[in-house]
Amino acid sequence: MKKTKITALILLLSVVLCGCAETGAETGAETGATRPVVTAPEPETLPPIITADVTEGTGPEQTAEDTTQTQTAPTPDTTVTDAPGTTSAETEPVAQPKGDRVSFLFCGDNLAHDAVINNAKRYAEGKGNEYDFLPIYEDVARYIKSADVAVINQESQIAGDAAKIGGYPRFNTPSQMGDDLISLGFDVITTANNHMLDNGTKGLKNSIAYWKDKPVLTVGSYKDKTDYDTVRVLEKNGVRFAFLAYTEMTNSNRRAEDGYITPLLDADVIKRQVAAAKKVADVVIVLPHWGDEDNFGVTSAQKKYAKLFAEANVDIVVGMHSHVAGKIEYIDRADGGKMLCAYSLGNFVSTMEYARNLVGLMLSLDVVYENGKYVCENVKVIPTVTYFVYTSSKRLEDRTDLRLYLLSDFTDGLAEKHAYNEHEKNTVRLDKLKKYVTDTVDGKFLPDYLK
Repeated sequence: MKKTKITALILLLSVVLCGCAETGAETGAETGATRPVVTAPEPETLPPIITADVTEGTGPEQTAEDTTQTQTAPTPDTTVTDAPGTTSAETEPVAQPKGDRVSFLFCGDNLAHDAVINNAKRYAEGKGNEYDFLPIYEDVARYIKSADVAVINQESQIAGDAAKIGGYPRFNTPSQMGDDLISLGFDVITTANNHMLDNGTKGLKNSIAYWKDKPVLTVGSYKDKTDYDTVRVLEKNGVRFAFLAYTEMTNSNRRAEDGYITPLLDADVIKRQVAAAKKVADVVIVLPHWGDEDNFGVTSAQKKYAKLFAEANVDIVVGMHSHVAGKIEYIDRADGGKMLCAYSLGNFVSTMEYARNLVGLMLSLDVVYENGKYVCENVKVIPTVTYFVYTSSKRLEDRTDLRLYLLSDFTDGLAEKHAYNEHEKNTVRLDKLKKYVTDTVDGKFLPDYLK
């Protein structure tokens, strides 16, 4: 694990957190480039939570719409905690020397379906552990290790004994997945997503407990209002980065109980939390879980919140949830600067049902101090493809040889063997996979081989 100095700076906002994102799914999504809008699936209602034995489903993932939530934050306090050598209150960023450069790698939805878990079991045979997820990521590991800061959305929850281990519809991922993400070199884990309450508040509690003592910064799951209003700050190369995470929805409209927080998109909360983050960090990064599944375009709700982030002078927005590669653009900020906004990186690893879900984006960039401010440079996507084949059983959970490839290394020979030729009429081919990227992502963010 890279040695990264992680500091939690407690900022208690005086704010009423009124909760919800826009009620109702957005239907006026716009397409990126020439790609047609793919209608999101109908919202799913999860069955009641049964701790000992949770029924699994077999269809594609689905999400639920949002409802209103009201929360009240405690009195503001700017005390700094867990900051080595710091004992006094600190409300302004420390002046940084010019020339600072920090490299980032952002990765999308890491979603452990049953087939992912079963492949990890097979890879672990003879190694002494029950699971080994590392071989799945072997071809992209060097990109994760080489970044100063690597960020991922761990979408399937590590819920411990809240439910049995398994995939869709109520994901509970083995803790070995988290351990292996740390071994790969991830520094920041976001857990705010529609699956964060699949196993109820107990699952959320267990997830928080698992990540609590790990050498990574986690954002998106909160044990109480004080924790929610704690600005997560990671310091690298003398630069302080604040991370905020929100979700537009949770499955079956679940809400955390016992004082735990569901971090829903809310305009007032965003304004105040971003303002607080800017007081203690040089760069503010927001990780929203938003939009419609399988939609390559941008919904009106995403436009609304992207505009709000820009008005609040957020530096970088990296979105998740749609499970397909999304649009990337710069948006003018209120202070005259530019906000980089990537609406969706698609899936990192999953075994979702269609070719469009196989292609994801790793987003690489440098944050550089230039002319008195921090800006993004060298912004490029590194497309990936999740590969697997069917066994003779043709059962979803038995898909095997799971591996994450760079799209640049993928071949038509591999594409022809891919399991999804079974139901996509032998049309999973390299050119088609490339078009999922080139039809959506602006050419200035593409690697040379896709231009």
